[in-house]
Amino acid sequence: MNNNIPVKTILILAANPTSTARLRLDEEVREIEEGLRRANKREQFKLEQKWAVRPRDFYRAILDYQPHIVHFCGHGAGVDGIVLEDEVGQAALVSADALAGMFEVFAQNGVECAVLNACFSKVQAEVISQHINYVIGMSQAIGDRAAINFAVAFYDAIAAGQDVELAFKLGCSQLIGLGENLTPELKKRAVIVPTQFNFIPPNPYQGLFAFGEKDAEFFFGREKFVESLVEIVHQQPLIMVIGSSGSGKSSAVFAGLIPHLRIEDTWLIESFRPSDKPFYQLASALVRQLDSEISETKKLIEAAELADKIQEGKITLLQVLSPILQKHPNKDFILVIDQFEELYTLCQGKEIQKRFVDTFLEAVNQKKITLVLTLRADFCDYILSYLTFGNALQQYPPQFIVAMSREELIAAIEKPAEKLKVQLQVHLTERILDDVGHEPGNLPLRKATVANLPEATKLVKTYSKRLQIITKLLKVLLSFVEYLTSFLSTIKYSQFLQSGYNSRRTCFNI
Repeated sequence: MNNNIPVKTILILAANPTSTARLRLDEEVREIEEGLRRANKREQFKLEQKWAVRPRDFYRAILDYQPHIVHFCGHGAGVDGIVLEDEVGQAALVSADALAGMFEVFAQNGVECAVLNACFSKVQAEVISQHINYVIGMSQAIGDRAAINFAVAFYDAIAAGQDVELAFKLGCSQLIGLGENLTPELKKRAVIVPTQFNFIPPNPYQGLFAFGEKDAEFFFGREKFVESLVEIVHQQPLIMVIGSSGSGKSSAVFAGLIPHLRIEDTWLIESFRPSDKPFYQLASALVRQLDSEISETKKLIEAAELADKIQEGKITLLQVLSPILQKHPNKDFILVIDQFEELYTLCQGKEIQKRFVDTFLEAVNQKKITLVLTLRADFCDYILSYLTFGNALQQYPPQFIVAMSREELIAAIEKPAEKLKVQLQVHLTERILDDVGHEPGNLPLRKATVANLPEATKLVKTYSKRLQIITKLLKVLLSFVEYLTSFLSTIKYSQFLQSGYNSRRTCFNI
């Protein structure tokens, strides 16, 4: 492995003064972060965030983090500037000239792109582009959903290794259905100046996120469970992996099972999460196998049409898979449905849920087709209450992922460091396990403890001192989560989902 990986820092600056319309900035940042985590080239990007940004916070954060991309999300006020916050959380305007003056300095420190994800920010973009290679602004008011869709697609492309111009086009393409694809505008500097990169080693720990296929070399501790999965996949056409939240279900499948199957080279592999549109997500996975050469736009269209046909019963899953298997006569098809509980938490309507289950169960007993599902244990009632599903699981028993033994936990902490040739301090692993606790539900906190320690090359010098602070904070977090879970159990789930916002990113709709 090459530890000298060029890393681009993306700095998100967010402001939503109390006197302005509320925006879904947290959703925007969360989806950007999730996209970067899933990206093939995620080790080349580092995400930093600053919230409730005041004018002085704006330039201080850029000076502190030395970013290559600066992303502002919040309100815009046209010629008056962008809207930050003052000392008491009220609106504070920063003019285009002031922004241009700051970015003239920042350009010398490596800032190559600025994204102003706010209404009427085209004015600022034009001025800033005199000093920065690429600046994206909005020519008019932009809806919250459109702003989020643009940002997520833009950074998905950036994290996949695409340049700013292609990422911009992809972002705009996601706004066509909303009628806002012409709102974002890309301004370029007259002469593009190459930027410098920092070199930092990769972090082998995933924290609260699951390990993916690309993280397989750092995935340790679940070897026995993964071996059993590999064996069962060759015996059962339906495998449901069930475990508590944060127990490592997705990691065992994506960083354990799938890499083993890749080595066998006898499988076609696709995966998806149900989300609120399970048939569309299923169709998208199938379209990727049907024709990998077509454009992304055509894939979206074909996926939408196929989803409707499958949901309406006009075509079966087996009928879709048949031409795929005929093209690859020496391979079997394995479909992974991750976080299957989303079918019940995000998809509304029991009939749609049942129809979706029926769709893939119809293909279970066909040759050369295998289904792997991951499910949180607290959703077992949902699947067992549907007789057809329950009967299938009696025929093909689920695989329960249990709490890791102490030996497995030690391997999960120490072996990734060994891969990077880093020596942990004596007894550090034992302290992490003892301080955070051994309850099964504490596994995510143990992962977060390790992932939030400094970069791998600083393990020896700083882990011990920072460990005490981090573990204390995580214990407080665990107590709060337990309280929050108890509190939310008294609220109907439907009421919890009903809150939402449809505001636009301009300070004029206060």
